[in-house]
Amino acid sequence: MLYSVIGLLSLLIAANLYLGINKAVTHHPVPKVFGFAPFVVLSGSMEPAIDPGDLVVIREQKADAYKIGDIVSYLDGRVVYTHRIVGVEEGKYVLKGDNNNVADGTIRPEQLVGRVQFIIPKLGLLVILLKKPAGMAFVAVMLLICFLAADYLKNRRRRAAEARKRGDNM
Repeated sequence: MLYSVIGLLSLLIAANLYLGINKAVTHHPVPKVFGFAPFVVLSGSMEPAIDPGDLVVIREQKADAYKIGDIVSYLDGRVVYTHRIVGVEEGKYVLKGDNNNVADGTIRPEQLVGRVQFIIPKLGLLVILLKKPAGMAFVAVMLLICFLAADYLKNRRRRAAEARKRGDNM
């Protein structure tokens, strides 16, 4: 169990660093890994399907593969929005947040970043924490505590085994 926690924390740190470095080097607002990209939802425009603080993972696909009803992420300038396709007009997509009263207007197919593959509730809050220096320090301290705890438990088991062995030999 302890090694699972260490592995998960290490994976989160590595993914966060990779995406941050990728974004800094390429200057692209949406860094992707094998065509996938995670986003933290900050607004309630897609409630109840997606809540603020949820993490969505999108996957890029060809522009003609999108259809009405898909939840997609798209770029408006350098800002990413995640809304549902509600229509198609003259080769452009009409998007709208489920919780919004009006549509966003039309967007060009090249503005689409990808279709939502899955949603992880509230994991985005952890991602936001990891993007802050205090959050990274907290995770680093937690990793250190996990390593120290694992070492302590290993030594304790070894000493207990040695004590049983000495007790059996007497």
